[in-house]
Amino acid sequence: MRGSTASIVLACALLTPLAAHADPPALPPEDAEETENEAPIPSLEPEVPEADELEPASVDDRLTRIEAELEQAEVSRPSPIPITFHGYFDLGFYAPQGDGAGIIQDFGDRHLRRLRPNDAGKFAWVFLGDILATGVNSRGEAADLGPDPGIDRFDSVNSRGALGVILNEANFTLDVGLGTWARGTVSVNVVPRTGVEFSIGDFIDLDLAQLEIIVSEAMPTSIFVGKVEPVIGVEYKRRRADQRAGVTPSLIARYTTGSQLGVKARSKIFGGWVVIAAAVTNQSATTEQFHFSEEIDSNDGKTGSGRLALRIPLLELFPDVFSGALELAGDVLVGPQDRALDTEGLFHLEGFDFEYAGVDLSISGQLLTGGFSGRAADRAYGLDLVVAGYVEISYMLTPIIGATARGDFRNAWVTLGLERAYLTKSWRVTGGLRAVFTRNLTLKAEYLHNGEYTDMPDIENDVFTSSLVVSY
Repeated sequence: MRGSTASIVLACALLTPLAAHADPPALPPEDAEETENEAPIPSLEPEVPEADELEPASVDDRLTRIEAELEQAEVSRPSPIPITFHGYFDLGFYAPQGDGAGIIQDFGDRHLRRLRPNDAGKFAWVFLGDILATGVNSRGEAADLGPDPGIDRFDSVNSRGALGVILNEANFTLDVGLGTWARGTVSVNVVPRTGVEFSIGDFIDLDLAQLEIIVSEAMPTSIFVGKVEPVIGVEYKRRRADQRAGVTPSLIARYTTGSQLGVKARSKIFGGWVVIAAAVTNQSATTEQFHFSEEIDSNDGKTGSGRLALRIPLLELFPDVFSGALELAGDVLVGPQDRALDTEGLFHLEGFDFEYAGVDLSISGQLLTGGFSGRAADRAYGLDLVVAGYVEISYMLTPIIGATARGDFRNAWVTLGLERAYLTKSWRVTGGLRAVFTRNLTLKAEYLHNGEYTDMPDIENDVFTSSLVVSY
């Protein structure tokens, strides 16, 4: 041991003059020109310190200190597994019109007798409008769920028409790299809300918990296992507050942006011109706050979904005109109705989506249709999604200021046996501005103008909302 520690002392003495240089010394090539800033080549002969430069501490004390430093260096060695911790918090302010609700009750089926005469008089309760039309944040939470007797619900915002300040969510995301072949991601949202009757309203939302296995890098292919992002449409890519250009989701985001428990695969083939994604999961891609989601199955069936896209690299084809790529895709989802106790009958969604993503300009949109007959005994809602869709345009006017515009519509009939029915024939125009002060600080403001078409009654359900997103 004494011999090894002496060797350490000698090595430290040899390296002392080298430590004075900012960069490790290297022998320059013979034809290199000398400059005033170049450090002289250190001598390989060991320097012996002068007597007055020796530390007064004993040799044993110096050896003890050196051994402690070596031990500390060993403890502080970087982990071979790269770990990234990031997230954001989203603080909002909103001001709803009316009572903050997107629906009204149709007493006596007065409007339903005109709009759907064959269904009048069948249901205990009938509601008109869109229950999630008055969204105030990226989660799609309505300013108020409105009058809805006969059912137990969690009205998370419950503004009752009052303007307010809200911490929409605080997100915490952990990424762990497992070499070059896999990556694990866990994303958690902490959502502070008001408690009721001595209960705590705050809740934790596990957004993602997935393992990505990289099957091929030459032909980019990955398999995801766990609670994963959906594969249909394009809006799921921007469902979080720090990813959206605007504040709120579209009217059809409730069908396509919910995380799913299962396995999915994604691959780019033919040089990236074709993108294929497919998933097998417990539930549909609807969000958890909507009627058609159940993370843990009540039946033996599974839901399959897929997206086939043609990706056109416009930047490569027309570099003087475009700065991005265009995707055109078809979407499908089919499986047993969530909450049904058997696999009879299928819940299905079909649609088309597109996306152009450039440097300053992005355009996206989707059309969707689908449905299921429902099962009242199982508390499984029925759906006739006649058609719904949106188009959204986002443009950076300056390096700091951006603008967003979106048009939505939704024609749907939702029922729960003969107990309740929701008739929606709604449209919405949304306009917004954002200020990107830094990559970690964005302020957004948005106005949602909701309307009804055909002979639906007008509902006072416009909303102004805003969002301050602080990322880290």
